[in-house]
Amino acid sequence: MNKVGRDEAGLKTLLMGNEAIARGAVEAGIKVGVGYPGTPSSEVGEVLGELAPELGFYFEWSLNEKVAIDVASGAALTGARTLVMMKNAGLNVAMDTFATLPYTGTRGGLVVVVADDPGAHYSSTEQDTRVLSQYAEMPCLEPKDQQQAKDMTAAAFVLSEKLEMPIFLRSVTRLSHASGDVILGGIGEAPLEVGWNKHFKHPFRWAVYGPPGGAAGRHGWLKEQYPAFLAESENSPFNKLAINPDSRVAVVSSGMGTSYVNDALTALKQQGACSVLEIGFVYPPPVEKMKQILQAADSILVVEEGNPMLENALKELASDLGLKKTIVGRSTKAVIPAFNELNPDLVMKAVSGLLGVTIPTVKLDPASLQRAEELTVPRSSALCAGCPHLGSYAALAQVMKKLKDDLVIVNGDIGCYEQGGYGLAAQVITPTSDATRKYPVSSPYEILDTTYVMGSGIGQAMGQRRALAGDSSKKVAAVAGDSTFFHACLPAVAGASLYNTDITFLVLDNSWTCMTGHQPSPRSSVDGMGAKIDTLDIAAVCKAMSVKCLKTANAYNLEEATAAVREAIDFPGFAVVILSGECMLQVLRRDGSKEPKTHVVTETCIGCKACVRVGCPATLFDPKTKKAGIDPLLCVDCGLCAQVCPVSAIVTE
Repeated sequence: MNKVGRDEAGLKTLLMGNEAIARGAVEAGIKVGVGYPGTPSSEVGEVLGELAPELGFYFEWSLNEKVAIDVASGAALTGARTLVMMKNAGLNVAMDTFATLPYTGTRGGLVVVVADDPGAHYSSTEQDTRVLSQYAEMPCLEPKDQQQAKDMTAAAFVLSEKLEMPIFLRSVTRLSHASGDVILGGIGEAPLEVGWNKHFKHPFRWAVYGPPGGAAGRHGWLKEQYPAFLAESENSPFNKLAINPDSRVAVVSSGMGTSYVNDALTALKQQGACSVLEIGFVYPPPVEKMKQILQAADSILVVEEGNPMLENALKELASDLGLKKTIVGRSTKAVIPAFNELNPDLVMKAVSGLLGVTIPTVKLDPASLQRAEELTVPRSSALCAGCPHLGSYAALAQVMKKLKDDLVIVNGDIGCYEQGGYGLAAQVITPTSDATRKYPVSSPYEILDTTYVMGSGIGQAMGQRRALAGDSSKKVAAVAGDSTFFHACLPAVAGASLYNTDITFLVLDNSWTCMTGHQPSPRSSVDGMGAKIDTLDIAAVCKAMSVKCLKTANAYNLEEATAAVREAIDFPGFAVVILSGECMLQVLRRDGSKEPKTHVVTETCIGCKACVRVGCPATLFDPKTKKAGIDPLLCVDCGLCAQVCPVSAIVTE
């Protein structure tokens, strides 16, 4: 069994933050787990999915976050302890139910785990979802380390049932994906009987529009719960206050900011030198403890990951109390940048400035630094060797090239294929102010014109086509993966078909949700717990939506794929092309790797770089000999490079 599921109370083990969150749910006696994969949150679901069959609870990867939170809330209303997980951007998809659910509350414990991504390492935004918990008036917890992540998750179920309210647990990348020592607790049982009572404690409890008072009345009821939320925050063991009567400065911190502050105070040998307030129950924040820190200090540094939520709360409270205090952090008097993630150096600088102490210096050898800089080579992002998206993009690029003077706008969204809009590190871009300009596409990493969020590409293509109505020299296309197709594209596909919008939609079907770690998609034949299931048929869905021009092709067969894309581009109306090829990493994991047989006949190679332009990292080029080559450690014999070689210099024995 995965170590996260071991029933060994007191065992100290190394856990990733996401594993610790999953462990907290297991210790609390979770009955239902649900989510949608999104980095940096995915491992919470992966661990729960692995443990579910062994420990007797249910886990599901839903088709999107809105479905996930609906499933989770339905389970929690019956009294089942339920966890739903997603990333920061996923909460945007779930917001309708997320913001409405507190109007009725829940019966069973419901913990909403959201992993934010400060620094936008894996995301299109840096959004701070704590603000959304405040917007929804839902209590919010934020752990500072892996041990607290486990403990908070378990405590969140108890708190949820006590308040009859969903509890928000906010993690961040550095916590979710870093590991730390965690002491396990025992695996418990959920205390509530699962059942159903439509008039639980209130008439028509679960009907937002029902009596008494409809939605506005329900909002009034929610407002009445706030004092209980605040009391829990004031008494929470996750909010810790230490007053130093000999100091007039203080640090207030939350989440990973607390860990960085503690590290900074230790490194500076200033533990106990100032008053400190650690806030783990961040909404509502502990007002009485905040009053005490305001009375104890004249200068206060606030260290939090994301927006200045606690900083602004402190300023507002100081204003209400008529106190003139210097409160700094990430806002108007920023001593920490207002964007990007926190790090130990930023916090060390801010804390040392508050305390007026010098940071210990470490001397670096200038020659070594210069040598390291010389050895650093700019490196572009790349799709994996043999990725089917390389074939799909190669087919699209060939069609675009044959269209000559016609402009093709290609809209992307989120998935492995988003790298088609990343560009090349070595390429110099010269922007212009022209209303229209066609740029050459020399690699698959330059093919996408837009990249926003899951499902945005097809909708934006529809808008572009309407704006460019009557201009046949401009073709409009969009791409999405199979997981994204079911997650966020279905309404747009229905709309494009209904209004016969003249765009081409390429569905890049690699059978898995690969960008976030190869979780199952509706095309994978397995569910989140590893059981065999039937797949959903993308072509059948398109036919049911009356798509008139529907083409399917093998992404690894360039001639077939190119012909399908060209027919779709030429079709005067909405056209869909499904380009299929299973993710090669999953194929290798299932079937095992083998010695590659593809190689370049150097005597025949003319150095045209056509194979290199496919964008596969297994394809090499020697600038001295002006000959192509194949890296045998990466090559998977997909055959794409051989199909583009004009002189048949690439062969597979």
